[in-house]
Amino acid sequence: MKSPLRITHYALLLPLSVLLLLGAGCLDPKPVALDGGIFRSGDNGATWKQLKILNLGTKLGSLADLGTVTIAADPQDPSAVYVGTVENGLLYSLDGGESWSPAKGLTIGRVNAVVVDPKDKCTVYAAKSNQIFKTKNCSRDWNQVFFDPRLDKVFTALTIDWFNPRILYAGTSEGDIFRSDDGANTWRALERVEGTRINNIAIDPRDSRVLYAATAGSGILKTMDAGAHWERIVKPFQDFESARRPTRVVIDPIVANRVYQISKYGILRSDDGGANWKPLILPTPPGTTDIRALVVHPKNPRILVYASDTSLIFSVNEGTSWTPKKPPTGRGISSLMYNSALPEPALFLGAAAKPK
Repeated sequence: MKSPLRITHYALLLPLSVLLLLGAGCLDPKPVALDGGIFRSGDNGATWKQLKILNLGTKLGSLADLGTVTIAADPQDPSAVYVGTVENGLLYSLDGGESWSPAKGLTIGRVNAVVVDPKDKCTVYAAKSNQIFKTKNCSRDWNQVFFDPRLDKVFTALTIDWFNPRILYAGTSEGDIFRSDDGANTWRALERVEGTRINNIAIDPRDSRVLYAATAGSGILKTMDAGAHWERIVKPFQDFESARRPTRVVIDPIVANRVYQISKYGILRSDDGGANWKPLILPTPPGTTDIRALVVHPKNPRILVYASDTSLIFSVNEGTSWTPKKPPTGRGISSLMYNSALPEPALFLGAAAKPK
């Protein structure tokens, strides 16, 4: 591992796997201010709290220099939150993010995606390199359940059917979409977009047979029959430069048939399930900002939040106008998530890796 976790207040810098054995080390009289890791806001970005406590058995460390990839929460339990990191595997919290623990067996490497079984809080899946892992006992143990023999390929996307959680979908860096019908024990290929990365797969919260997949060069794939047939949505993006390479597709949790996609162009919205798209007018001109994440408030679809490398922008009127707010980190933002299980959903933010 090239860039280990920095343990704030301690002088010793060791890989996470070694820290689990040795603890945090000696006290550093001159702690360094760090702005990585995970942040939480309970007031839609007005104020932020850095969630940096790392449990190492009898010692405490810090996540304040951590680079993150993805954040997921248990839809039934607001206290259970999971973070996939750039180099330090998977972390989980059982107290809403106040403290974190390394997932046993997943303490190194990049974790691109995490999903929680919506009907069994202790069953969680994670995608790391060319493998998918599963725990059935709330992260006490993780086991590999799927392995792609192509060592140069990685799993880039993972989602779970909220109606039947034994059904999962996975996407790869080579454009493959797989499906499992038995809780990840066996998998079969559904679709392939040759040489084009599947950036994410989103499942409709009203009909779990409807899925959208953002690809890195062939627009959006859509299925209305749980993957039996796929439509490639490309032509509607021809009028928007770079929009045929979406980095993410986001489904509105409340408004039926409303879908967003983000790309180098900006943000496009469809109100008819992907047939027609229109751009949202952003504070920056099209094609000038790399948008890293977009979320829709789970209880108020008028509230949108998007993040670029250095900016955090909010709208309270469905994207008609935007208000920038100061991000809690200066190193870039990799992910955003609303914890929808809370009565008043908290906004989580993951910092990008430290610039080299």
